[in-house]
Amino acid sequence: MRTGEPAFRKEAPDADAFTQMAKNPEMAAVFDEAMATFAPITSAAVAAAYDFSAFGTVVDVGGGNGALLIGILKANPNLRGIVFDQPHAATRATDKIAAEGLSSRCRAIGGDFFKELPSGADACVVKHVIHDWDDARAVAILKNCRRAMGPNGKLLIVEGVYPPRIDQSDLSRGAAANDVNMLVSTGGRQRSEAEFRALYDASGFKLTRIVPTAARVCVIEGVRS
Repeated sequence: MRTGEPAFRKEAPDADAFTQMAKNPEMAAVFDEAMATFAPITSAAVAAAYDFSAFGTVVDVGGGNGALLIGILKANPNLRGIVFDQPHAATRATDKIAAEGLSSRCRAIGGDFFKELPSGADACVVKHVIHDWDDARAVAILKNCRRAMGPNGKLLIVEGVYPPRIDQSDLSRGAAANDVNMLVSTGGRQRSEAEFRALYDASGFKLTRIVPTAARVCVIEGVRS
């Protein structure tokens, strides 16, 4: 509360939550599995709400074990995909992609989204990644997305949009609780529409529309500015 930083930075000031977690393979596996439990609901909602038919290849940035992209690919049989995440997550994604019979259309690549992303995709999907980071690091990720895609590429952030006013509704309570969770666990935050627009502007994108879904996420679309 005094510093605005997560507690783990007292012991490791320059670390981030995910690098720290990767040092414990059992914890990392549990985290990936937990995140994947939400993915079938989210992927179905995103695939139903957003039209992916114009894309040839999509990169799922920070895609974990690939559950979100697998759902999108199943709903779009002409689409190809790349799951990009830390090497330990990419290994599990490769196994899951194979188990789902999608190896001919999807592959997993390990790497660091603060350094470089696979190039040539028509769109970058970034689900529940940006809220893990402060503005400076979020912009760094999005700039790498911009470098990786072609001139007509699209950025699709999949996250909840913080409401303009917090009231007693379940939606507001959930948004506020998640905002505190991001602060405590990762040093990140939930963002409003205006804050997403500012991030897009700083990263060389223009926010074009926000597409609601049946899940508690929106598809926040942007194009290169």
